[in-house]
Amino acid sequence: MVGLSLSVNTIDITKPLPQNLINQMYPSPMDPRSGKAFELLKSGMSVKDVLANGVINYHPVVVGTPEMVADFLEEWYLADATDGFSIVPDSSHDGIKDFVELVVPILQERGLFHTEYEGETLRENLDVSYEYGLNH
Repeated sequence: MVGLSLSVNTIDITKPLPQNLINQMYPSPMDPRSGKAFELLKSGMSVKDVLANGVINYHPVVVGTPEMVADFLEEWYLADATDGFSIVPDSSHDGIKDFVELVVPILQERGLFHTEYEGETLRENLDVSYEYGLNH
């Protein structure tokens, strides 16, 4: 996205990037999102804040504790801003496991996520008629 070869373990993503790194960066000509991310990083925004502002994927990104993620989902849901979410956790760093083991229990405690399934099949739980697909 923004051109710079760097190990993530060498920077603190919660702080603005050091000027020597910014001087080495450049927007990728192959990704239209790159320019905006580059400008925000140059302005002093942290990598975490750039990600949280949806610059990379055009959708809200929640970066924080399990409680912060649950608070965000609850706020949107209770405001009728959504009737569901497509969750895409960081799959390269135990993100799926963390979401299931840390965020889902909070949502369940708040009564926002089921604790049991009503049907015995995915079709029943999605309330999809048997007229669609194979009847097995």
